[in-house]
Amino acid sequence: MKNFIKYIVIITILIACLSCDSSSSRINLKNDKWKNYETIRLDKKLLSAKNTTEIHQAFIKYPQLYQNFYSRMLRAGDMKDVQVEKLSKQVKEKLDQFKSDTVINNILKEIQKEFDDFEYYKLEIAKGLSRYETIFNFRYKSQKIGTFFSLFNADVVEFDSIIWIGLDMYIGPENRITKLIRSESLPQYIKDKMDKKYIVSDVLFGYLMTHNYQYMGDDLLSKILSYGKIAYLMDLILPDEDPENKFRYNTNELKWCGQNEKYIWQHIIDEELLYEKDLKKINSFFSPGPYTKNFGKDSPSHIGIWLGYRMIQDYTEKNNLSIKEILLEKNIQKLLSAYEPK
Repeated sequence: MKNFIKYIVIITILIACLSCDSSSSRINLKNDKWKNYETIRLDKKLLSAKNTTEIHQAFIKYPQLYQNFYSRMLRAGDMKDVQVEKLSKQVKEKLDQFKSDTVINNILKEIQKEFDDFEYYKLEIAKGLSRYETIFNFRYKSQKIGTFFSLFNADVVEFDSIIWIGLDMYIGPENRITKLIRSESLPQYIKDKMDKKYIVSDVLFGYLMTHNYQYMGDDLLSKILSYGKIAYLMDLILPDEDPENKFRYNTNELKWCGQNEKYIWQHIIDEELLYEKDLKKINSFFSPGPYTKNFGKDSPSHIGIWLGYRMIQDYTEKNNLSIKEILLEKNIQKLLSAYEPK
């Protein structure tokens, strides 16, 4: 679901074949299949492997992840270099160098300290995906969640039909490793959010953005509503998650949005941004950053997503519609008509 969730490609899909037609906002788990999910710990394998051959044998089972890890994260060579049964001498030397690097091993050890047990996160993600299946009648077939070391390049990605989590991106803002990373390499606003409390919501947000983002137009309002539907779905599939986590906010940031909703809306109207299509003027409403441009340093980032959630929330409450009706509604003015900034 950011270099991070921002790495995930947004795929426009028409929402169809919805199986849940109740107006209730609570999606119950239909069965216990979510308990059968497995975890693939490639980060642990990197640390415990005795040699490069063991690493290769573990990673080659997941070719898309392996190729991207080697070429784009490790930046050691081409994807094709590891698409082989037996590694060449040159590639083996590069992986040997990576495996024996003291800094890399210290980071891997730190990851294991923070995530020796990943069971809680796996089960919460599995519950969310199970509720997703109930709504869309679509199954996450692999029933596996993978964890790996991204070299601080990605938090959530989807390769080989498996969701992978770069655990190095969640070792904690106060972790000694995080503090040692120079801000030129990893901006402070990213380090501040390298918190494990965001794992579950990051995974589900990324999954929804990849599979269910509904394109409704290029102007600001259309994008706000498209993101709003995703944020609304987050409420349905993660009913027990802390509200601020779903927006990658802390408590104060979510509070700021609630207290300044009228101000946000008035600014958009006064600056005539509602139907603006210039990306330079509207991207800040959705992009990660230390804050949202033009709203001051006390504002959180990507407030357009939160504002979209509020619009869909008002539309839902005032029309008492089913999930299917809400998601399939594409009339921009109709969706906007129920919105009343608080």
